[in-house]
Amino acid sequence: MAKNGRSGTDRGSSTIWLKPAKRARDVPALTRDRIVQAAVEILDMLGQDGLTIRKLAEHLNAGAASLYWHVETRDDVLELALDSVLGEIPLPTEPLEWEKEVARFLTEWRQTLLRHPWSTSLFGFRPLLGPNALARSEHLRATLKRTGLPEVDVVHAGYTLSNFMLGSVATQVAWQAGNEAETRARVTSFLRENAAEYPALSSQIESEPDDWDESFSRGLGWIIRSLAIL
Repeated sequence: MAKNGRSGTDRGSSTIWLKPAKRARDVPALTRDRIVQAAVEILDMLGQDGLTIRKLAEHLNAGAASLYWHVETRDDVLELALDSVLGEIPLPTEPLEWEKEVARFLTEWRQTLLRHPWSTSLFGFRPLLGPNALARSEHLRATLKRTGLPEVDVVHAGYTLSNFMLGSVATQVAWQAGNEAETRARVTSFLRENAAEYPALSSQIESEPDDWDESFSRGLGWIIRSLAIL
């Protein structure tokens, strides 16, 4: 997974994965899993700004105080929700050549995040220490070890691949936040009117890809082929 964390904050030490789990009280119907599922539903509908402890409690038909038995803060909920989403990335059911598996895995990871656009803003929020995140980090590193590269290069290759994928998703989410076709038309008009200031950008307008899947696949292929010849 990508490097993450913010300088000047104590995000790492406050991660929910390093806090001891509490035993269930007398209301077994409300569980951490139910809270996380409800949080993902709200995030998918309203985005990150739409999630509050109060709204989450209402969605669960529960009191806010009962939620605090399972999670201490809204940040805890966001961290749990992100790991839940990462759990949707399927792990392989049969062995593939490392090149094919890296391509499959990164493509599935990208598609998973695109189903939950809010998730992209949470990378770098806290260290990815949840069980689903660690399992998928382990899988990517183990797959890249089959390249025969030195361990340090395997680590850098993992960062390169995950950061490329995350950048691709973040860019697509940003462009599709509004009317993508209208935004593209306005950008094209602006660049043509300012061609003297942006000669390279304006000359490449017609070459700018509008197929996000094809663009990602091509870039991913370049990285994988580069790793294969190192």
